[in-house]
Amino acid sequence: MGNIFDPDGKLMELLWKPIHIMFLNLLWVLFSLPIVTIGASTTALYSVLIKMRNGREGKILRDFWTAFRQNFRQATILWLLIVLAAFVFTTDIVFFLNMGGSFGTFSAMLFVGLDVLLLLVSLYVFPMQAVFDNPIGRTVKSALLLLSRHLGWTVVLLALAILTAVAVILYWPLIGWFVFGLAAFINAWIFDKIFRRYYPKEEQNQQE
Repeated sequence: MGNIFDPDGKLMELLWKPIHIMFLNLLWVLFSLPIVTIGASTTALYSVLIKMRNGREGKILRDFWTAFRQNFRQATILWLLIVLAAFVFTTDIVFFLNMGGSFGTFSAMLFVGLDVLLLLVSLYVFPMQAVFDNPIGRTVKSALLLLSRHLGWTVVLLALAILTAVAVILYWPLIGWFVFGLAAFINAWIFDKIFRRYYPKEEQNQQE
C-alpha cells in the first residue's frame, strides 16, 4: 500500500493518462492551425500515442516536436495530396449529379466510392508515417493493403471517425479540449495491434 502513489506506478500512470491525452489534444490543435500542417501534426500525435501504448513515451512536448519536425515534409505532401484528391473527387460528384441521367448518377456514385476509399486511406497513412520509414508511394500502397486485409478494424476506425466528426459538430464547446486526443488514443491502440504483425522481429521482441 505504501507504493500506491509511486510516480512510476500503475495507478499514477493511469491518473496521468487523461492529462497527457488533453495535452496532446492541445498540441495537435495548435500545430494544425495553419491547416497545411495537419498531416505533420497528426503524424506527430500518433507517434507519441503509439510510443505511449508500448510504454516507450518520454517527454510529450519534446517527442511531439521531434516527430513533427522529422515527418514534416513527407506528411505534408501526403496531406496535400489527400486534400487535392478529395477536391477533385468531390468536384466530379457535383458535376455528374448536375448532369443527371443514369450515366451522371452512376459516375457520381463512382466518385463517392473513391471519396470513401480516400477517407479510409487517410485514416491509415499518418499512423503508418509515424511508425514506418517508407517512401510516400509505398506508404499509400501499404495503407490500401492494410485497410483491405484488416477490414474489420477498418470499419471500426471509420465508425470512430464519423462519431468523432458528429460529436465535434454538435458539442464542440464541451469536448473540443479532449475529443481529438481521445479519438487518436483509441485509434493508436487499434493501429498498434495491426502494425505489430509487420514490425521487424527484433522490435516485436522489445515490445513484448
